[in-house]
Amino acid sequence: MESLGYVLMYFNRASLPCQGLKAATMKQTCEKIREMKMTTPVDVLCSGFPVEFAEYLKHCRGLSFEEAPDYTYLRHLFCLLFRKLNYQHDYGFDWIVLKEKAEQQAASSSGQGQQAQTPTGKQTDKMKSEVKGS
Repeated sequence: MESLGYVLMYFNRASLPCQGLKAATMKQTCEKIREMKMTTPVDVLCSGFPVEFAEYLKHCRGLSFEEAPDYTYLRHLFCLLFRKLNYQHDYGFDWIVLKEKAEQQAASSSGQGQQAQTPTGKQTDKMKSEVKGS
């Protein structure tokens, strides 16, 4: 479960302090990474990000191997953060938005005019009126 926290922070930070560690053998490398993960304070790892990420990792670090995480608490933690940041659940996920932007840039750079579309592929009324007015 703690590994998921590190994945979240990797996506936030684009790197982790334990990346690039080298040793003579793979076993030694894994040991160095484990040591780095255990000694890096959660507050340092999550510095510059909402405190909910640090709370998540602290919760996970506090679990014994056999103990199950409190999924209700963890979900609630991020639901509150979602609302605190005034996000709207619009199904406009980053990977969809970025893909559409890349496709639009590729189409415009190749000289093909493409009508703007929503993530669902449907034109909005504003887009339709802009196309008619052109």
